Amino acid sequence: MGYMDKGLKMFTKALRRLDKMDLPAALDMMLPYAESHPYILYTEELKGIAESYNFMAHYMELGVKDPMREDVYADMVQRMNKVVRNMRSDYRRRNVEFYRDAGSRVSKSMSMSEKAIRMTLEDFVSDVAMLQLESDADRAEAERNLYEKHYSFMRSLFCSIVVSDLWTQDQAEKMTAVLLLPTIDSADAQMIVSALMLATMNSFDINKFAILVEVYRRSSDTRLKQKALVGLALSMTDTVAVAEQKAYIDELCADPLTVHELMDLQKQIVFCMNTERDNAVIQRDIMPTLFKNSNFNVTRLGITEKEDDPMQDILDPGAQDRAMEETEEKFREMLDMQKSGADIYFGGFSQMKRFPFFYTLSNWFTPFNVNHPDITKRIAGFKDSRFLEMLLDSGAFCDSDKYSFALALATVIDRLPPNIMEMMGNADALGIGGPVNNEEASSPAYIRRQTLQDLYRFFRLYQWHEQIYNPFTLENCLFVRSTLFENTPVEAEKVDFARFLIKRHAKDLLGKLVPDIENIHTPEADMLAGVYYLDYASDHEKAAGCFKRVLENAPDDTKANTGLGKALFRLGRFTEAKTVYEVLYAENPNKKSIAFEYAIILTQTASYAEATEILYRLDFQYPDSPNIKRVLAWALMGQKKLEQAAREYVWLLNREKPVSSDFLNAGYSKWFAGNVSEAADMFASYCRQVMTDGTAKPDYPEIASVLGEEFSKDEKMLQNYGLTTVDRMLLQTITYNKISQ
Repeated sequence: MGYMDKGLKMFTKALRRLDKMDLPAALDMMLPYAESHPYILYTEELKGIAESYNFMAHYMELGVKDPMREDVYADMVQRMNKVVRNMRSDYRRRNVEFYRDAGSRVSKSMSMSEKAIRMTLEDFVSDVAMLQLESDADRAEAERNLYEKHYSFMRSLFCSIVVSDLWTQDQAEKMTAVLLLPTIDSADAQMIVSALMLATMNSFDINKFAILVEVYRRSSDTRLKQKALVGLALSMTDTVAVAEQKAYIDELCADPLTVHELMDLQKQIVFCMNTERDNAVIQRDIMPTLFKNSNFNVTRLGITEKEDDPMQDILDPGAQDRAMEETEEKFREMLDMQKSGADIYFGGFSQMKRFPFFYTLSNWFTPFNVNHPDITKRIAGFKDSRFLEMLLDSGAFCDSDKYSFALALATVIDRLPPNIMEMMGNADALGIGGPVNNEEASSPAYIRRQTLQDLYRFFRLYQWHEQIYNPFTLENCLFVRSTLFENTPVEAEKVDFARFLIKRHAKDLLGKLVPDIENIHTPEADMLAGVYYLDYASDHEKAAGCFKRVLENAPDDTKANTGLGKALFRLGRFTEAKTVYEVLYAENPNKKSIAFEYAIILTQTASYAEATEILYRLDFQYPDSPNIKRVLAWALMGQKKLEQAAREYVWLLNREKPVSSDFLNAGYSKWFAGNVSEAADMFASYCRQVMTDGTAKPDYPEIASVLGEEFSKDEKMLQNYGLTTVDRMLLQTITYNKISQ
């Protein structure tokens, strides 16, 4: 929950006590609240539970044996749980803006009986069909009145479900029957499913959840079916009615198609989580080019076409062609992003969610319809145009973006010049690549994607989105991690999902999933966990453990050996790493990274001659690589080839921006050659870089500390040249004198 005031915290604490079967503690919390709020519902039931519990305690004190005591107590806990949650719903309706606003939009005459809802929904379908019998003169007015009345009813029904208390099994069965009727409008059924999802997300209700499950299982309407799937996936929880949910999930996951759709849904949520990043790329790298090369001017007076500059063709004959090519390239980039699953329209349409239309909760979940009263009121006379028909049929935008587009269009429609109107009547005006074909737009995957995009906008942009549960957070978005999927085929799919996250560079999400992956205990799972720990978490010890487990069953696995070698290398366990890299290098002598890392390992294990041989080859292949030259110079010093080493350090120090370690190591080469004064100069340059900002002079203890630490790290090389502790002390002093001058 994003919003939690003092009152809501009380309900949460009471529910947590009930989870632990602590009925008296929950009663102790809730009875004072009920006494101070005598007008609220469920007070009498709360008092009845308290009375029953007190009788139970009394009879136990008297020594009465009751074989049903445990069952009765469990029943009281269950009843108390429902009371607390319903009282919480009442509190929200009174005190939380999200619920208070939704509640205010419920008609006082609203009936939640199955019969009344069914009749209203069926009558609407019949009335729409009967419009064809009206005369042309009367049809427009009749149509307008019909849709206005119907959308008012749907708004009330939607909000009534969202703010409702827990439902009974009978209510759930009746609503399920309504939703599966072929005689009601699909858009109405979709809205009801969305309301059930929103209600269940924020106050889990096993009976509302059951409706979502049954609609997904039994509906033949693809859009309705997929919205139910999204709803049940985002609303399930590990804390309430776990056994009942588990039974539903086990049954659903017995169908391979359902497992596939769940995993695809989970992947699409990851794309939603990247929406802000993708939008930043579009705004930074793509839109400036499109605006620069646009042929239109947008002013407060309207949109006009830019006039051609006759001088441009003379001064720069190829400019227009280049601009066209550049524009086409950027459009292709956006198209590629869209094809990969990115939500390319969020940035553009997010600013269009400020229309009063989006102040109404239900409008965020209403399938696009050109007959929506808020649309017809604003685009009278334009409603029957080819453009709006195409907008309705196109799958280019999610529903809320279609409403945004239509509402934005209404504000400028009177100021658009004829040539732009003509352009907008073209399919390509609807988005990258024009309208989505019917086959694609009706596919389950596409419907899920559009549904999630609508939801993402709602949970990011609705005025009171912070007051409700948000499925698009790092903590909530990985629904496949739920314990409800244990011992189902979904568990096996997590490995493939981990590969997907690695490909998407979703470090944070991968980190959430890795504990689940490790528990699978397969070589592939260990491999993926190892990759995460190695490349993303920098936990090289755990990475090494994962790769070792893979190699226990497959000792020749190249990827696992590479991973283990890199982990040991980064841990500084060079002797162990050397054994692994000997094999890797023998198999891949021309792979730069392996050859280079092997050369470093050889220098660290004093195999200087072998390292030099590899490094000379790499230096020939990559003559401008400072890293290769650094290791080569060190290996040459290890072989006591000081002149050759000195030449490499000259090259390194003559670069535009030599690094501090180059001065240190060049100092070593001078020192080892007996050029003490020159060595001290180099050490002084090193100290100046790592110790001061160039203004203050360090004192001797500082110099001694810095150089002493480096001398300790390089102990083996100093011993190789027979340099004693006294030699080091004296050079520290000489270096200090150089700096102090």
